[in-house]
Amino acid sequence: MPDYESVGCAFKSRRARSSATRKGFKGPGVQGVGFEHQNPETPESQNPSCEHERWMKAALVEAEAAAAEGEVPVGCVVVRDGRIIGRGHNRTESLKDPTAHAEVVAIGAAATALANWRLSGATVYVTIEPCLMCTGALVLARPDWVVFGARDEKFGCLGSRYDIAADNRFNHRLKVMEGVLATQAGELLRRFFRARRARLTVDNRRLANDRKRT
Repeated sequence: MPDYESVGCAFKSRRARSSATRKGFKGPGVQGVGFEHQNPETPESQNPSCEHERWMKAALVEAEAAAAEGEVPVGCVVVRDGRIIGRGHNRTESLKDPTAHAEVVAIGAAATALANWRLSGATVYVTIEPCLMCTGALVLARPDWVVFGARDEKFGCLGSRYDIAADNRFNHRLKVMEGVLATQAGELLRRFFRARRARLTVDNRRLANDRKRT
């Protein structure tokens, strides 16, 4: 199974869909098809598809900030009532914390902003399909929607490795839309790992040369 670090990894940019129904609902803000659990009063439900790109671009800015800090470039924003209430990017290296993923940072910031751990009425935009830990955190935080860009075939748990949104044993069902700016999100990761592999190659060559001199 390919992953972000594999040479030539191709990220799948599939048509946006809802993994909650698998019956053609195209996500928040797309008119024409209803969803039985959708709240019609949620502002995000009235947004055109360009709004999803707008918020995903904000998540990509966070991902680029992560890359600049030497972190795996994943970014996330939480949107409610037409504004960002939480944002974050990977900080596992800088904080030396394996749980400091973009989604966890962003939903924590959103909960602080709302003074409420329940993110009802919110939509979470994340550049890459959430992993098992982050998907679990999202279920606990209870946003209405999760919108992500590129799939993570190695660790993703909203359709790739596992589909938590389709598991009705949990007390909250996430509604999921995928494929928003997937190409940009995937390319950002590919560039990051390509550069890291190049640095490792240079470092290994330098180490080999140093050993020859001694």
